[in-house]
Amino acid sequence: MSEEKALDELEKELWQRAANNEGSIRADAYIGLSRIAFDKGKFKESLALCESARDIFESEGKSQYQREIFDVSVGISKNYGELKLAGQAAKALGEAIEIAEIIGIEEVDDLHRDQGRLFFDAGEYENSIAAHQRAIESTHKYFRDESVGIDYFNIAMGLYELGRYGESIEAYLKSRQGFAADKEIASVADCDYRICGNYAKLEDAVQIEYYGRRALDFYTILSDYRKIWNLKYYFGIAAKALGELEKAGELFEEAKNLAHAMGWQEWEFLIAVEKECAYLCEANGMSDQAKEILRRIASVEEIVNVAVIHEAA
Repeated sequence: MSEEKALDELEKELWQRAANNEGSIRADAYIGLSRIAFDKGKFKESLALCESARDIFESEGKSQYQREIFDVSVGISKNYGELKLAGQAAKALGEAIEIAEIIGIEEVDDLHRDQGRLFFDAGEYENSIAAHQRAIESTHKYFRDESVGIDYFNIAMGLYELGRYGESIEAYLKSRQGFAADKEIASVADCDYRICGNYAKLEDAVQIEYYGRRALDFYTILSDYRKIWNLKYYFGIAAKALGELEKAGELFEEAKNLAHAMGWQEWEFLIAVEKECAYLCEANGMSDQAKEILRRIASVEEIVNVAVIHEAA
């Protein structure tokens, strides 16, 4: 019997078991069916089956079926994740975490990290930060191997999105220290790169240069052009902050041209560069050129925003 045929037979058997039984036996059948649906990429069907199983276990008694409700809540979260519904995935995982805390699952720190990533993807940055902070607390509680680099890196990302750049820098520095202790060179360089990006937001020219040059050395060796052109843009911000407008213009053009040469169309980056070029034109008394650049930007931003809305739908 082929593997596919055996799976079909198992699926029929599980449906029959669900139809002929009640309570936990039916719920277990639904769980088996949800796994088959998940493996087939039928995430809505898998989700519905998981939710049905959870409802049965809860009606039978939460205290009696805590482990089963935990497992099925994780399954619900994974299905929401596959359906690109990160907020609902995070909420479902939260239900699993509540049970994990009660029954003493030591790996709960990893669940908090997963929830933090889901909250981040959902744009719920405060919740993401809180989840990663709980991950750190759970790691200490159960004497698990620390993940300082990863935890503080994720916290720093959330702080950056909230515009709390000083706090983000502090978190990245802690992350960098953790990665350095573990000799994770690429992650150390990524911290330098992101610290530079925070200082660019603060227009701190000295620190942009310091952290940016460290990151640039690494990414030049790797020929990571995406990081290189972003760093060129940051260096342009530093030059502008120092009043070196001609140098800033050259760096902005260099960043934009490198991105174009590599065939990348990162609209957020390109729009940011164009806005800086418009600022320089205005500062140099070229108001007409500045207005024309801003007009083009407005047109592109409108298209980009529409595309993002369609993608989200």
